Amino acid sequence: MKNSMSTTENDLQIISVVIPSLNGSYAKLLVLTGNEYAKIKETSESNKGKGEKLFALYAESNLHHEISSGMGALTKNQFDELLKVNYNSKMQQGRGGKYLKSVA
Repeated sequence: MKNSMSTTENDLQIISVVIPSLNGSYAKLLVLTGNEYAKIKETSESNKGKGEKLFALYAESNLHHEISSGMGALTKNQFDELLKVNYNSKMQQGRGGKYLKSVA
């Protein structure tokens, strides 16, 4: 059972990640450890009010991309550092049957 007071490596979090400039409104599902997700949330929170150019949007979701809570955004550099490898390792099709693009 997940303890709301702390996040551990054994916790898992599913997020939907959208990169509008790459795949429009299509999202890839990523499964992160609790520690990975905590770092993404912390980084996203630090962007508030800075006027940074945002690159990727994420939201806590389930396997059907139904958003449950917790949303945020990352800059390109933050995305590259925190999610790029995971994002690029997933092959996912959009509605038209085409595979979503990976980040260069």
